[in-house]
Amino acid sequence: MKRFLQWALFISVSLLLVWALKHTFPKNTGALNYFLLFLFLDAFLWVMTWREIRFLRPFWKYLLATLFWIPFGLVLAGVVAGFFSTYFFWPQFVKTYLTSIVFTAYASKAIPVIVLFAILLCQGLLLLLSKVSPRFKPVQRRPGKLFLTGWLGGILLFLLMMAGMVLWEHHVKVRKTEITLKELPHAFNGFRIVQISDLHLGSWNRKSKLVELVDKINELKPDLLFFTGDLCNYSTMEAWPFQQILGKIKATYGIYAVLGNHDYGDYMTWISNESKRQNMLDLYRFYDELGWKLLRNEHDFIVLHHDSLAIIGVENWGVLNRFQRLADLPKAMAGTENVPTKLLLSHDPSHWDSIVSREYPGIDITFAGHTHGGQVGIETNQFHWSLIQYTYPEWAGLYQKKWHDSTTQYLYVNRGAGTIGYTGRVGIWAEITLIILMGSESEKSMD
Repeated sequence: MKRFLQWALFISVSLLLVWALKHTFPKNTGALNYFLLFLFLDAFLWVMTWREIRFLRPFWKYLLATLFWIPFGLVLAGVVAGFFSTYFFWPQFVKTYLTSIVFTAYASKAIPVIVLFAILLCQGLLLLLSKVSPRFKPVQRRPGKLFLTGWLGGILLFLLMMAGMVLWEHHVKVRKTEITLKELPHAFNGFRIVQISDLHLGSWNRKSKLVELVDKINELKPDLLFFTGDLCNYSTMEAWPFQQILGKIKATYGIYAVLGNHDYGDYMTWISNESKRQNMLDLYRFYDELGWKLLRNEHDFIVLHHDSLAIIGVENWGVLNRFQRLADLPKAMAGTENVPTKLLLSHDPSHWDSIVSREYPGIDITFAGHTHGGQVGIETNQFHWSLIQYTYPEWAGLYQKKWHDSTTQYLYVNRGAGTIGYTGRVGIWAEITLIILMGSESEKSMD
């Protein structure tokens, strides 16, 4: 009866936690369903772990038990605190690192969970085979050393991700690439475009790091700067403390920006529709005061020595149903028909794969962000891997499609300058992109 009450209490508390989190973060409802599943797996993991540690001395046994349940306790404490003070008004340092520690802990627990299920699957298979043939003998003993190996892997991942928070959160790499465009006007040969994306200013705890980012951008002496969305996490108020720093970015022919999925205020619960609308008006005002041209399904021209370049910007469009689909390319491109080179800013790279490359062959390069490169992964000269690639085939770097008429369309996916969810990076560094437009036949990368 005692065991039944413990499980009933845990399940009830877990359901209440997820319900409360869904109310606070309405846009993350789908992800929170998976979090609920993992809470149940967490309880199962604890049962199996307790079987292994219950023979230890009381000090070690209860210390390990405390460490195991700290992440669940942090979630519980955060939800309770949210009833007294809305999460969005908590100190930024607390918000970002509380979320990151919980995420890191549960991501790390995934390794012993996977190892545990692999062990139980093998044991179950041997038991089944033993019913068929006496050559097979079922294994009755506890998971033991193999299970401990899973925990060691989880601890190593936890330490690595904690290092990603402390050491590599704002580790920036400048990536330089030349792109050859067949019909590039001669005046734009060698034109320097710097792209940044996904600042997520609600996650920046050190202004000094943003100052360093701005300095690195200015050192590249851009002709144009493109910002491909997600200035904020939840609301525009996160951006105002950084306006003066961003205002120091210089580009000879201007700075252009588009909105990302986080910029619309859909990731928090507003007290009224009017307050949400005001948040968007504040965002437009932020860009106006900053001097950046925000393109909302519209275009602009860069004219140089009688040659023209079309800069087209659309609102967010994502192939996944939880993202906005507000891009209007016909509206944005109207009037650009006679310009030979067209550059598109569109936050989500799935827009390029789903629509742009299929229906708009006149767009030469699409600049996107959104994926952050997954923030955690492996990138070397020969090997690139991140979990995000299983959701977004075009997840980081330069992609191209060649058509039968010998034209080529390009997509560049920036890995982002900020972070979201997990306030850190491991192996996938924050990025400033320098793209140099070339009109010659040769194309090479300086990355």
